[in-house]
Amino acid sequence: MKRELKKNEKVQIGLLSLAVAIIILGILFLVNAMQEDPANGFFPAFCEIDNLIGKYIIVILTMACGIMLFSNVAITIEDKKLRDGLTIGITAFSTVLTVPLVYVFIAIFPYAADPVPFEELNAVDAIMRTDRIHEGFVDWFSDGGLMWAVYAVMLVLSLVFITFPLLTGILAVKNEQTLGFKKEGFPFGVITLPVVAKQRAAAAAEACEGKVPEEDAALAAADEED
Repeated sequence: MKRELKKNEKVQIGLLSLAVAIIILGILFLVNAMQEDPANGFFPAFCEIDNLIGKYIIVILTMACGIMLFSNVAITIEDKKLRDGLTIGITAFSTVLTVPLVYVFIAIFPYAADPVPFEELNAVDAIMRTDRIHEGFVDWFSDGGLMWAVYAVMLVLSLVFITFPLLTGILAVKNEQTLGFKKEGFPFGVITLPVVAKQRAAAAAEACEGKVPEEDAALAAADEED
């Protein structure tokens, strides 16, 4: 006989399903990002966006929403094996997805300093279309100091995008901790996973309840001896 799902478990399944749907949508956007002919894409309106940066912003925001929702729901699951499995899976997926982003904002600095035709790009830059990404930034910010400042900010952000999920994933799996608001001291920092804290509190309460009868029996025996 199958166990009936609790209300919170049903909510978790629903949110995880929503997160997966958002991630799939983000993947479809990513597949369409390089598609220049709207007639050949899944989303004609998306393909009609001229600036490649505009397309990638939509991809990044969509994927970030899906990944953050999935990871935040995963750490609320009571079963440790399932919680760790889902956390490891989404962390690995996020890391693999973010590595190209970090590469682009490292490789774009030497390319911007000395732009070359597409035919002269190395294999990785050709696949990532570093030339079109650079053209998109120049179109928005011109080829000057502002563009370089934006590149620096984007490089920092890409490093944050790859480091933060890794850090929180390792904390959740290895130490059953996460980053959040603390009740004491500095308001934000490393805290025990709320679901784990709740389980520990419940276990402590059960242990206390188990000791009460033994203490009462000992007191009763002492009274009888008197």
